Amino acid sequence: MSFKEGDIGIIVDNTSKHEFPIGTKVRCVDYNKWEYLDGSDYWYLYYDEDVALESVETIMDSVEDFINSDGGPSAYYDFKGGWKTWNDFADYKSTKQWKEHSFHLGNVGKVLCRWGDKLGTTKAYDARKIVYSGLRVLLMLEGKDSVKTYLKSLLDDEQFKGS
Repeated sequence: MSFKEGDIGIIVDNTSKHEFPIGTKVRCVDYNKWEYLDGSDYWYLYYDEDVALESVETIMDSVEDFINSDGGPSAYYDFKGGWKTWNDFADYKSTKQWKEHSFHLGNVGKVLCRWGDKLGTTKAYDARKIVYSGLRVLLMLEGKDSVKTYLKSLLDDEQFKGS
């Protein structure tokens, strides 16, 4: 795969021992030099048979799908043409973006869609399912020790301590 200056890619593995987290969106500065989209840091990535990143076009419909949001309405919240249901949305996201996290992210989405409406469950049950699924994704991304550290930091936070 060849890239040129200005191309945007997504890191998909770390065979070259770079310091970009998997899933990071990066911009090509020149042949082997890549930077975070905000320009804050860069690394040199060298290609061999295990390419360290995929072109944005293989992940999303186009570079325009990357949106710099100002906190207001953003196009990444819009359903694409032809999508009618949660399943249409989830099928697309599973293939193009969520990949190995699809099961857990799909569970989060389903809970949000049904929030408080599923017979035999409560909103507290739904909230716990969202937290559980989110922690499963974090476990996949960062590992068990990181999740334990994160949970401990939450328990130590003033808002979660006893009265």
